[in-house]
Amino acid sequence: MTKQNGYSRRDFFKGASVLAGAAALGGMGAPTVGAAAETAADIPRRKLGKTDLMVSAVSLGSGGDNSDINVIKYAISQGVNFIHTSTGYKKGVAIQNVAEAIKGQRDKLVLGLKITWAPDNDTALDTALETLGVDSVDIAFFNIHKASQVSDPKYRLGAERWIKAGKFRYVGLTSHKETAECLKAALDQGFYNALMPSYNISMEEEFLPIFERAGKAGVGVVLMKSGRGLNGDAYYDAVPQYLATPGITTICKGYGSFRDVQKVIEASRQPADAEVGKRVREAAAVTMTGHCMMCGTCDRVCPQGLPVADVVRCSDYYMEHAEYVGTAFLTYAELAARPQASICGDCDRCERACPNGVPVMHHIRHAETILA
Repeated sequence: MTKQNGYSRRDFFKGASVLAGAAALGGMGAPTVGAAAETAADIPRRKLGKTDLMVSAVSLGSGGDNSDINVIKYAISQGVNFIHTSTGYKKGVAIQNVAEAIKGQRDKLVLGLKITWAPDNDTALDTALETLGVDSVDIAFFNIHKASQVSDPKYRLGAERWIKAGKFRYVGLTSHKETAECLKAALDQGFYNALMPSYNISMEEEFLPIFERAGKAGVGVVLMKSGRGLNGDAYYDAVPQYLATPGITTICKGYGSFRDVQKVIEASRQPADAEVGKRVREAAAVTMTGHCMMCGTCDRVCPQGLPVADVVRCSDYYMEHAEYVGTAFLTYAELAARPQASICGDCDRCERACPNGVPVMHHIRHAETILA
């Protein structure tokens, strides 16, 4: 039988038949949120912290350019039951695609929504829920990238008010800048049910104590951007290593094809192998040398308070991954202010302060040339 990208016509029709069955079963209830009927893939399920949410060990993100409706449907048919989305992904296209893909299947899914608006903006939340086609989501993640802001009581008050109104049941925090400090601050607050950090296996030394602390506190950890520095099969080799890490509940990532979904599910069922883990860690350490670790140091030392880290992220991360090129252009265009050669002049404090030797000024010039 002919195969394209490692995926045969038999696989396709098998997936299609599962999709049809899933649609027919869309109204069936479940004993706990996220508990599903038997699936072809039999993905391991894990309890998200102290919540009653049972989520698949690998879950689906819709950021970047990975939000194809058919891929989302296929992932659901294969047992992926946690989907995370945002109104900002692909200028709103991603959440619309998720809404279309989950029709008739809401009761067997765990939905996560990124909150990018102020916690007193009821209209923005209601609009997001309406776009998603649901009355509520299971967990909402406040999007915070400054550790000093995490302790602002408005987030707790907003979460409590929205939970009481039935908009969502649990609250999380997501961060991709000053990440370690944001996670620590969130754990200090004591009311977050889950954390969603940008994380790569090369960052273990700093983050393992945080994940262990989260696990002991009953706070679930959802990884995002876990593929940084891990190309091709190296990423799938890393999946069992991530899932064996104390405190980590699930890996949330976008996938561009049925084959990608298959491979990550297969990887999620494999035990962590010490030799493979050593190889993956060595490869990631080499690959990530000189690349942005999203610590936010460059932002903090900028005398003009410019979002240096966001520009570096666009150039260093998004532009190096085909599925995120569109996101690079959108993110850069949406920055109200950004470092540029005409503004920065000879100042290179950001580059001198970077703990990972990132050529920050190169990325600023690169972004200005390519993305402006």
